[in-house]
Amino acid sequence: MTATNKQTIISHLEDLRWVFIRAVVYLMAACIISFFFAEQIIEIIKLPSKDVISNFFILKPTDSVVIYMKTILYGGFVIAFLPIIYEFVNFIKPALQKEQISFVLKWTAFSVILFLAGTLFAYFLILPVAVKFLTDLAQTLTASSMQVSFNAYISFVLMLLLCGGIIFQIPLLCAALTILNIISPFVLRKFRKEMFFGLCVFAAVITPTTDVFSMTLFVAPMIVLYELGIIISDVIYKRKKSETEMLYDGGKYD
Repeated sequence: MTATNKQTIISHLEDLRWVFIRAVVYLMAACIISFFFAEQIIEIIKLPSKDVISNFFILKPTDSVVIYMKTILYGGFVIAFLPIIYEFVNFIKPALQKEQISFVLKWTAFSVILFLAGTLFAYFLILPVAVKFLTDLAQTLTASSMQVSFNAYISFVLMLLLCGGIIFQIPLLCAALTILNIISPFVLRKFRKEMFFGLCVFAAVITPTTDVFSMTLFVAPMIVLYELGIIISDVIYKRKKSETEMLYDGGKYD
């Protein structure tokens, strides 16, 4: 490795270090903004349990601080997500051609939209059903009125929302891997059963509770999203195949 190459690598690493520093600064600034709206965010988090859980309790004196910290960090992450993504896209921008930059920006936008869709899906559809089911199940085990640790509830909701945003990335991941020629729709179909098993294991890991019902709430949409990923992969694969055939027919390849 020449001295020039070493200097270039060091320069890139220095640039990457500043990208991480700016990302942390964005997150800290976003957390400060989130701090002023923490109570409103907590009220939004409590809404799905409004008609189900009547009593929350604080188990430890430090729980109040932990609850606010979790809420502020999650709010900060949501606010800072786009600026942080922009920093990393801007970092790789010099190494990309004009068409590739457009491609990265387009797929980043898709990723953000899917993450928001997954978060809303978890909040409006999965969360109310999960809270209702789990509270009804708990009430069958005790004759007294149910009381829930607010810290545990906050953790449950935030993890559910985060997981919802993550699992909605499945179609985008299938599309990206197909474009990069790493997988094909035939591979996705061939290993469908194995992938379904893997999704079940993944759902068991990310689900905040240990009950089968909560896991099923994640597995069902993940299977649907995987099937959607196969369809998208198939469309991309056929389009790439068609473009390749056009190049050959055009005499660009001997």
